[in-house]
Amino acid sequence: MAFQHSPVIEKMTRDHNVYFTLHWSPLETADKYRINSSVPSMSGVYELYYKDLYGKMILHEVNYAWYGGLRSRLRRITDPELEEDLEKRKFIERKKLFFRYCLNENYKDMQDVVFFLSTTAGLPPEKRSKDSGRYKKVYVRESSPNKITTL
Repeated sequence: MAFQHSPVIEKMTRDHNVYFTLHWSPLETADKYRINSSVPSMSGVYELYYKDLYGKMILHEVNYAWYGGLRSRLRRITDPELEEDLEKRKFIERKKLFFRYCLNENYKDMQDVVFFLSTTAGLPPEKRSKDSGRYKKVYVRESSPNKITTL
């Protein structure tokens, strides 16, 4: 049996650069019952995916949850009953969404990770995050039980 890491973010700094290793949770269907029973109410980084017409996983959103934690955020953005914006509600209802996450308690570290992932994934500028400004360069390595990487 292979060693399985907890879904956390590891960090190392050197020469004004930062190196993160993301140990993602398994990719799961975004179902309110699953989220309520398996996602912790802790802060962390998450990714939200959907499948295109050919079955390819498409990254829809990468962000962090701080106040309220991952459970609350994932419920709010994946449950059409909780979405007030009509266009967003229609999108949620039409797509089968999937999520994964990494736990982290450092706000600025989450900013740097989301900055790197959103920029590298080629998300549109309005969906990108800013970095914390603490480091010259941000590097990220991913470990995923589903073999799905953003990079």
